[in-house]
Amino acid sequence: MIARAAEIRRGLLGALAILKGEADAMARFDLTVDGFFKSFTAIVLAAPGYLVLVLLRLEREPVALAPLLFFLLETLGYVLGWLAFPVAAGVVLYLLRQGSRFVPLVVAANWAAVLQVAFLAAAHLVALALPLELAAPLTTVAVLSALFYQWLVVKTALEAPGGIAVGFVLLDIVVSLMVSGATDRLEAWLAAVPYSSSVE
Repeated sequence: MIARAAEIRRGLLGALAILKGEADAMARFDLTVDGFFKSFTAIVLAAPGYLVLVLLRLEREPVALAPLLFFLLETLGYVLGWLAFPVAAGVVLYLLRQGSRFVPLVVAANWAAVLQVAFLAAAHLVALALPLELAAPLTTVAVLSALFYQWLVVKTALEAPGGIAVGFVLLDIVVSLMVSGATDRLEAWLAAVPYSSSVE
């Protein structure tokens, strides 16, 4: 299910409403089952920003892997990383007997991720024009700001105390690191295979 333009606008406005601390922010989202599945359109919307981050990482850390194979693996890791948090969060919410908060959490987190990725990509691009002593603090502050926003989104969606929200943000970080780590190890292994560099 792909969200239409009006539905995308609604989701992004909801994400902005959380950022602005509006009391009715969650009411901006479509929290139906249909809205849940359409919120995964955010995977496509965030892809350009993610591509920018990948290309910047490649510039810093080149990989000995055919470009097509590298981007196929990165795409796979990107999609798996996006889907891993809803699965993990769903299990935790089920164990906590808070299953009713699953749809609001995933919907809000998906749309908010579009803003997060765009913000991080923009910050890293700006950092390219700065000397290292300014670029490093800028990117650090950008990452911390994105994490704070994610905490705010989780706290709002779950209607939970800040400490619970921290736990879910940490869960997302751990799951993301596991997926990205597995992707990096697979890329390194394939780069060491003699024939991999010949794949076009």
